[in-house]
Amino acid sequence: MKILESKYYRDYHFVSFEDDRLSIQKADKLYWGAKGNSYSYLLDYLFNGIYLGNDSLVISQSQLQDFVKCTDFTPLVYSSQHNRFYQPELCYFHPEYEIFIHATQNLSNEYDVELFDSGMLRVIRIAFDCTRSGMDVLMDKFLAEYLQKYVSSESKVAILFKTCDGFELKTHKIKPYHVDLDLMYNDDFLPVHQHIKEHLTNENKGVVLLHGIAGSGKTNYIKWLTSQVPSKQFIFVPTNMIALLTSPEFMSLLVENKNSVLVLEDCENYIAERTADNNHTDVVSSILNIADGMLSDILECQFICTFNSDISKIDEALLRKGRLIAEYKFRELSVEKANAYLQAQAKLKNDDLSLDSDEPYVAEVIDEPLSLAELTNFEDASFKEVVKKTKIGFV
Repeated sequence: MKILESKYYRDYHFVSFEDDRLSIQKADKLYWGAKGNSYSYLLDYLFNGIYLGNDSLVISQSQLQDFVKCTDFTPLVYSSQHNRFYQPELCYFHPEYEIFIHATQNLSNEYDVELFDSGMLRVIRIAFDCTRSGMDVLMDKFLAEYLQKYVSSESKVAILFKTCDGFELKTHKIKPYHVDLDLMYNDDFLPVHQHIKEHLTNENKGVVLLHGIAGSGKTNYIKWLTSQVPSKQFIFVPTNMIALLTSPEFMSLLVENKNSVLVLEDCENYIAERTADNNHTDVVSSILNIADGMLSDILECQFICTFNSDISKIDEALLRKGRLIAEYKFRELSVEKANAYLQAQAKLKNDDLSLDSDEPYVAEVIDEPLSLAELTNFEDASFKEVVKKTKIGFV
């Protein structure tokens, strides 16, 4: 099917200004193919549409047999990772419902690759004639018959990018380190995790503050947490983009991605106490407004902020009851916890050893608290230069 030659197409006219005169001109049909997202522009011009790009709605490729593929354009993009060309946008038409679906098989996005490999296509737009009688009933029937919500059990995170066209999110699968809360974190953290998980799942606003020493497992915990709350979209905001939280373009992006969890790592410079010397007071105000202010009921977003500085240096407005979901300070694992972890790792290694081995692996015993990073890399040789401290004194 060619939309440009169907009964649905109507000529596109635009206003031209030449020789100090305004005139209305008809665009050639090739005009649509010159655009980067040809089907997107064409469908938006011809029909009412509903944007679904952030809702993880998919259609099984086997169900496309009920549709007619639109062949007006064949946009192609090269994927160096997969060494192949692919179509970043696809368009199909259902003759009975008279509904168009705009889909993608974006191989630059690992989340879409997972969908494609599982026999699904992500639907980013549906278009229809809203003047048609009974369209609301047809749309509900169409949704129930063909579209489904896709929730991946894999850990994933959407990364925020700034492009020439504005802000953009790309979702990628991540490989979190296996987390055993009983072994890898101190005993007081388990109830905190349960509280965080419950609020991220069932509530729609608030701030989580995770702080403490470097290498204590804050990042590993967040990566693992994404798989524990698969219904939420986790958006990682790079440190150099945190200051852009105040921009109108970013607010527009959040409107399209409501009920997300924004992850700000190493953000102590941005959430520090607001003083005359602090250049990022607007960022704190934005976080407060999004998490618990006027915008919270609209955006329904939550924040997870990590930092290494002391909690006393953080703006106290973030710590108010009703706004703060949880605050936890990560420390070294206690001596008992650290030895229990090493013993558990020794058991795993012995289980993997050959039955003919006469020398089972024996875990070392330590007598001081260690961070999680030090424990997980306990046997790795350190190639850092040892700097001898020079003592200054008098003999």
